[in-house]
Amino acid sequence: MPGLYVHLPFCRRKCNYCDFASFAGKDALIEPYLEALKREAERAKTIFARPDTLYIGGGTPSLLGREQLKKLISLLEDAFGAVKDLKESTFEANPESLTPEKAALLKAAGINRVSIGLQASQNRLLDRLGRLASFEEFVKAFSSLRLAGFNNLNIDLMTGIPDQNPENFMDSLKEVLDLAPEHISFYALEVHEDTTFAAEKVGEAPEAAADMFELAIPVLENAGFRHYEISNFARPGRESAHNLNYWAQGDYLGLGSSAASHMGGLRRANINDPELYIKTAATPEGPALEYSETLTPAQRKAEKLMLGLRKTDGIELADDIFIEFKVRIDKLAAQGLLEVSGRRVKLKKEALYISNAVFREFV
Repeated sequence: MPGLYVHLPFCRRKCNYCDFASFAGKDALIEPYLEALKREAERAKTIFARPDTLYIGGGTPSLLGREQLKKLISLLEDAFGAVKDLKESTFEANPESLTPEKAALLKAAGINRVSIGLQASQNRLLDRLGRLASFEEFVKAFSSLRLAGFNNLNIDLMTGIPDQNPENFMDSLKEVLDLAPEHISFYALEVHEDTTFAAEKVGEAPEAAADMFELAIPVLENAGFRHYEISNFARPGRESAHNLNYWAQGDYLGLGSSAASHMGGLRRANINDPELYIKTAATPEGPALEYSETLTPAQRKAEKLMLGLRKTDGIELADDIFIEFKVRIDKLAAQGLLEVSGRRVKLKKEALYISNAVFREFV
């Protein structure tokens, strides 16, 4: 099930925690960037099968104007066929730039899933994060998606925000459940270099974040959500098909600056700088790469195991992978971190919050 990811690196303002390949104040590059995307898509269609899923991320894709969104959809359809025929097509949006007109345009274009960032329902916490929209503006944007006919919506929430407490978090969760989305994603705040929070020496709060997350699990399960991946909850049948392909070590193609691709063990990513991406996309060789590597058979096995463990159902291992990692699997099982049943291996609930420590055992 090949997936197609399209990266739009433009945003109105960088959030204080954001370390993604996104840039504010570069709106003048949007038109030449779309032309570069068109060239890359035309080149890619000769070697890439028609995708089953599409994910348009950023940055802030909803920053694009209506005509620019039409141009984006058109160039993708010229290369890969009608968006409406895909199994799943996701569009990332932020509330301050998602208008009712854009919501209607996306629905008419065949987009069938939207992921919209909230992070918290308290405006003081949104201000602390550097978010541009208030909670009230978020509710209006969410409502515009429902009015446009979308019946598959994801909301992002964050734990471990400075000055956030469990009561704040549970209030945010209640507000989100009142909106009745089909999918909810959680992210613990991480402070990365070259972000505003790093410059301000904001500290992470992993224990507080884990406590909040633990409070959320029974509430979400009682509300009919299934905890299907470490950070993701969905109503039955609304799991993210695009992300499930990542976690199954499937093939995917990335278009745009910083976009990553994986094809049969070959992994690469386009250059991060959008201006250099635009410049090099016009060359016969195509966009310059940030990196390219071919995974060894051992690396592919380890990666397959780690990605599979992200799913709460775990992974049914092939004999060769199970045998190769059996000593480490048995060690982690003895420590109470893994549950093993035949060839199926999965994280125990207690290990969800320290999953990176488990994954390090297989690197």
